[in-house]
Amino acid sequence: MTGCLGNHPQFDAWTSALITGHRRFCLFGLLVAAGLHLSACTLPGSGVDVGGDLKLLYAPFSLSNPPKYWQYNHQTNASTTGAPSSVALEWQDKDGKIALAARPAAGPFELGRRTNILVLASPYLSFDWQQNSTAQVGDVELVLGFRLQDQGDWAENDLGTGKPPTDHTVRIPVGNSQVTYGQWQREYFDLAGVYRRYWPDAPGEEVRLVWIGIASGKDKSAAVTSVTYLTQILLSR
Repeated sequence: MTGCLGNHPQFDAWTSALITGHRRFCLFGLLVAAGLHLSACTLPGSGVDVGGDLKLLYAPFSLSNPPKYWQYNHQTNASTTGAPSSVALEWQDKDGKIALAARPAAGPFELGRRTNILVLASPYLSFDWQQNSTAQVGDVELVLGFRLQDQGDWAENDLGTGKPPTDHTVRIPVGNSQVTYGQWQREYFDLAGVYRRYWPDAPGEEVRLVWIGIASGKDKSAAVTSVTYLTQILLSR
């Protein structure tokens, strides 16, 4: 059977097609791998998930000694010192996900990292969150810092240290009173829409996201037992 097919003209055509297809598949694989590599290199200290999105929260890492470009500031409330859950922010395995467990009642905090991302290049931000039964909307906020700058104002591999100056800082309350507690939710934000609110006439290529973080709510006090979990902070197109 094999010998007969080996001499058949149609078999030769199939073989040629398979070889061509294999070469195209290999080339496609190389292009995908190169694309993922380039995406990861656009922001030092970040990663790329299976969908090709840029992972800003590349967990876990030491909060007492954060990696380059990250900064963690916090205070401890005297009333909660020594309590079982007196840590304002810590890593936890929550439902199989490595997440940040935030307890604002333990003390005000802000954890964030410097970025320098052209908003039009990665206009969508998403993250996963969950709250326990005593947490409320706004116990924790997402902090976004935007700045107008020319493309030549920065070096990709040297973002600097500490929190950068911003032209506008947007604080987005985490949570939804209509969602049942104890369930993971995913939020999506259109960063391009956010910046147009503040710079309706600004050229899009000059608006950059230079800081992203999470912080305790500024305008409300959280319950002592309140916990908000966050993970999977991604930038995508």
